[in-house]
Amino acid sequence: MNIITNSALTVVTSAVLASAIITPAQAADPLRVVYRASSYVTAVMEAAEAQFESNHPDVDVVLEPITASSRDYATKVALMNQSASTAADIIYEDGFSVTADAAAGYLENITTRVESWEDWDKFNSAAKQNGTSFIDGEVYSLPLGTDTQGIWYNKTVFAEAGLPTDWQPSTWAEITEAAKTIKSKLPDVTPLNIYVTKASGEASTMRGLLNLISGTPGSLAATFMDPADNKWVIGSQGFRDALTFLKEVYDDGYLVSNANLQDPNLANLIAEQMLPEGSVAMSIDGSWIWSRWTESGNAPWDGWTEEVGIAKIPTQNGEAPGYTSMSGGWTLAMSTHTPDKDLAFDFLTTAANKENSLTYAMLAGAIAVRDDLMTNTDYLTENPTAEFFSSLVQYTNFRPALEIYPQVSSLVQQTMEAVTVGGESVDDALSRYDSQLTRMAGRKNVKGAE
Repeated sequence: MNIITNSALTVVTSAVLASAIITPAQAADPLRVVYRASSYVTAVMEAAEAQFESNHPDVDVVLEPITASSRDYATKVALMNQSASTAADIIYEDGFSVTADAAAGYLENITTRVESWEDWDKFNSAAKQNGTSFIDGEVYSLPLGTDTQGIWYNKTVFAEAGLPTDWQPSTWAEITEAAKTIKSKLPDVTPLNIYVTKASGEASTMRGLLNLISGTPGSLAATFMDPADNKWVIGSQGFRDALTFLKEVYDDGYLVSNANLQDPNLANLIAEQMLPEGSVAMSIDGSWIWSRWTESGNAPWDGWTEEVGIAKIPTQNGEAPGYTSMSGGWTLAMSTHTPDKDLAFDFLTTAANKENSLTYAMLAGAIAVRDDLMTNTDYLTENPTAEFFSSLVQYTNFRPALEIYPQVSSLVQQTMEAVTVGGESVDDALSRYDSQLTRMAGRKNVKGAE
C-alpha cells in the first residue's frame, strides 16, 4: 500500500514538475509576423515589436520579411498558410486577397474583436472595406494604408511640348491628345505609361484597366462585376472601349517599349528613373509614388514638388461625376492557425495604433486610414499630395474581391497584353475573355451587359 502511494505521489510530482517546465516554454513561443519586405513596413513592424514585447515580456516577436514581387509574395504566403506548422501568426495582406484567403480558411474572423476595440471607430469606412470579406461582410484584417490613383506628369516635359503645366484632362481623348503632342514635339520622350501586361500583375488590372472602365457609363457594376447579384459581366461596351483605348495608345507608340512593358520591375523604373528624368511624360499610377522621391526614399528628387503635376483620371467622355479612381491598400491579419488569438489580436491593434498608422502613412506615402490622422500636421507636412489624393476618395471604386477575383484578374492581364504587345484584335481578345470568364466563374455567375 505504501509502495502504491509512493508511486502515485512520484507520478503526480513528476507531472507537476513537467508542467512547471513546459508552461514557461509554451508562454515563450514566438509570435511570427510575415510581411513583404520594404523599409516602411519594416519600420512599422519593428516599432510594433518593441511596443508589444514591452507589454508582453514573455513573448518573443519574430519578424519574417519576404523580398518578392506582390504576386510572388502572395504565392509564398499561400503555401505557408496551408499548414499549421508553417503558417505565420500575423500576415501582411493585400486588401484584394482578403476575401479569397478568408474563404480558404487562412484568416481569422476578427469582427467581434474590432467591435469592442475602442480605436475601430477612428478608421474611415472606405479603408475598412479593404479588410472586409466581399462574401460574408465580416472583418478579417486591419487596414494599414489605402490609396487612390491619378495621372502623374513631368511639368518640364509638358512645358517643352507646349502643354499647360496645370493640365487636367476632362476625357480620355484629351489624354490621347496630350500624348500625341508630346510624341510630335519631343520624339525621344515616351508620352504615357499604363500597365498593360501580365508582368505588372495586379497593377495592370487595377491601375491599367479598372481605372478606365470605372469611368465608363455604369462604372464597374455595368462593365465588370455587379454587386447587386454578384455576377460577372460579359460583353460590356465599357470593357470594349477600354481595351480599344489601350490598343490605340500602344499602336500609336505612346507607351514604353515592349521590353519595359514585360519587365516586372517597370513600376520601380517609372517612379525612380523614367518620370524624374523626363524620359516618360505621364504615368497613371498610385498615390504613394512620391515617397520614392523624399530624402529617405529610394530615388531622392530635390524639388519634385515643383516639377511634378498630378491630374485626376477623367471619366471616358466627361460623364458625371467627371473623375474616377480605384482604391486598395495593405492590411494586417491573423492566421486561423495561431494558438493564442487574444495575443495575436493585441499585436494587430498595436501595429495599427495611431502612432504606427502615422508612421506607415508617412513612410509609405499612403492615404491615412484613421480619421484622427487626417488633420495631423506632421502627416500633412510630410505628404504634400495628401490633400489631393484624399479628395479623390469621393470618386473612388473598390475591386470586387470575390474569392475568384485573383483568377479573374490574371485573365484581365492576359486580355490587356493580347491587344497590346500581342497585336490581337479587340474583338478576338474580348470574345476569348468572355468565354474563359464564363467557364471560370460558372454560367450561373455570369450575365450579359445590359
